[in-house]
Amino acid sequence: MPNQKSSDPSLATRTRIPVSAWIYLSVAIITLLGAFVDVAVLKPAVAALIVLFIILEIPSISRAQLATGFVLISLGVAGAAISGQWEAVLIDGVARSKTFLLLFFAVSWLQHPAGESPSLRAARTTIVSQPPGRRYLYLSFGVHGLGSVLNLAGLSLLSSMVEGQKDPRLQRRLTVALMQGFTSASCWSPFYVGMVVVLVALPTLAWRDVGPLGMGLAVIIILSGWAYDRLIVRRKSDSRDVINPVPLARDDLVRVVTILGLLAGLVLLLVEGVGVTIPVALGIVGPPFALAWAAAMGTGPRNRIPRAKQLAHKVMGWLPTLRSEALVFVGANVLGVGVASAIPAESVGTVVNDLIPNADIKIIAMIIGFMVCGLIGLHPVVVVIFVSAVLPPEVLGLEDWVVGLTYLGCWGLATLISPFSATTLFMSRVTGVPSPMIAWRWTPSPVFIAATLIGVYVIAIRHGTLGIN
Repeated sequence: MPNQKSSDPSLATRTRIPVSAWIYLSVAIITLLGAFVDVAVLKPAVAALIVLFIILEIPSISRAQLATGFVLISLGVAGAAISGQWEAVLIDGVARSKTFLLLFFAVSWLQHPAGESPSLRAARTTIVSQPPGRRYLYLSFGVHGLGSVLNLAGLSLLSSMVEGQKDPRLQRRLTVALMQGFTSASCWSPFYVGMVVVLVALPTLAWRDVGPLGMGLAVIIILSGWAYDRLIVRRKSDSRDVINPVPLARDDLVRVVTILGLLAGLVLLLVEGVGVTIPVALGIVGPPFALAWAAAMGTGPRNRIPRAKQLAHKVMGWLPTLRSEALVFVGANVLGVGVASAIPAESVGTVVNDLIPNADIKIIAMIIGFMVCGLIGLHPVVVVIFVSAVLPPEVLGLEDWVVGLTYLGCWGLATLISPFSATTLFMSRVTGVPSPMIAWRWTPSPVFIAATLIGVYVIAIRHGTLGIN
């Protein structure tokens, strides 16, 4: 008579969880522990685990990512060597990456139940069934709302709209609509890595300082993209399709709002009430929330625990795929800390302030620099961490919220015009269109328009807030 374990097909088909996944889990646990307990040994321990994780996953990392990580780390180590503190700087740079790895860990738990939720699928059906006159805005704001809490899972839900699309022009329009709506959430959403990076790079900032203002940036990006599409790209021939929109049932709407609102509310409650950082709050809330969500979608009481176990196994198997993100973030942090230790910020600040004495021109220069870095494929995390380490806001003579808001406005736009960003690569796989085509031909025009408006928005708010004439 076979035992229960072997007779369960879901258990029989499970693959063995790799060692690197357990190491990643250890990094997440130590990071959460370090948020409440100040123990000196935790910092070198978590740094060693991160390095070990990357070493074990090196065979699966692409050559391009390996080369990028190697260059970033080498430059950072060189800077640390010049300062004579290479060992301390290296440990500090690697250990700083733990915050971002914890964020990826938390978001990974939410990906799977989001894709299986009947209510979210119903919301997807309503969004993608809109007629041509409303389709662009529904897609942009729909993916924005879902992605602002569910991150990449929100984009995955709506990507079927462009998958297999036979009309090239329509495929381009809808792809840009999805990408702009999704990436613009990085302007304010605490669930996006862009917000986390900015808050970590500018430790004097809290979410409340830039999050509400970032919502205005998101609206500007979406509406400017829609206006460009309607006036320049769209043709009357694109509007001949007759489509009957599918309304979203009230029960499904209530469930969607409840799921997203409860998740966001719990995270913000910990952030504002307990005083922990956003990644720590997500690390505490994300896994149990996802497990409860998965269990609630079970067909009966006996099915709920197996569904939760299945989710845990999926997430553990998924963790090693975060190898490239881990390498890039380690490289960016080592670069920023290493170079900052070798180059006095005051000296660099003096040169920059002599060249660009006007504060508004500095904001414009930052935006242009972001766009150039995006075009050449340099990830925004490298730009934000490096610039904030070498040129902090006080050295630039700018308020921290002004710099943070500028970073947030540029983050998503820079990923749209980068052929190597996660968003562009994801949409390339979905559409079958090469990522350079999407990044360098489809998105630059609306991105540059949005970047210009972002500059106007930040400068106007700065003058209004400070009473500058």
